[in-house]
Amino acid sequence: MTKIKICGITRADDAHMAAELGADFLGFIFVPDSPRYIDPKRAAKIIAQVQWSGGKGTRHDGRPIESHPLHCVGVFRDASVEEMKRVTAIAGNEYLQLHGNEPDEAVRAVGKPVIKGVAVGETVPVVATSAEWLLFDTHDAQKGGGTGRTFDWSLLARVPRSKPFFLAGGITPDNVADAIRAVRPDAIDVASGVESAPGVKDQAKLRKLFDRVRET
Repeated sequence: MTKIKICGITRADDAHMAAELGADFLGFIFVPDSPRYIDPKRAAKIIAQVQWSGGKGTRHDGRPIESHPLHCVGVFRDASVEEMKRVTAIAGNEYLQLHGNEPDEAVRAVGKPVIKGVAVGETVPVVATSAEWLLFDTHDAQKGGGTGRTFDWSLLARVPRSKPFFLAGGITPDNVADAIRAVRPDAIDVASGVESAPGVKDQAKLRKLFDRVRET
């Protein structure tokens, strides 16, 4: 099944719900001007509450989600390597997502697995990176990410599959099946598509998203 990343987590209840539904990744945004920004200390508390023991989450009743790795991702945009290491040490995220114009030296220097964001406009930029994953998102000069808008998925047909990748940008429970069939991504990344407000997840939308992915 296509892996699922729920991004822009700001509340413990949303983290628990996503874990219960079987999320593979949870994203915590450490970009100060993002509407989904979360303080690293608050993120650390949420991460502790979902008990990242061996990469496994827990259900609301405390029972573990057996044999299902759940990875915590800290999202940064054009932060220094020192700042990313500082925040990561506080929050305890396992992965870093670099969503700006970070050089490959930064990817190699952070010391943890990296997801490198690629902003797609009329074309798909060629990115030479040491990152373990790529993440294709809709280009937006102001927002950087979390636009709620899709891009032309057919552009990815010409991209060599040299690395596993996430598909992001305007994915919702209503279009996720079409996205998976069209692109066959290794994972999807969803934030605004399952929200009632920035950083506030809608449980009904979350359930519908996971159901649609499993049905595809």
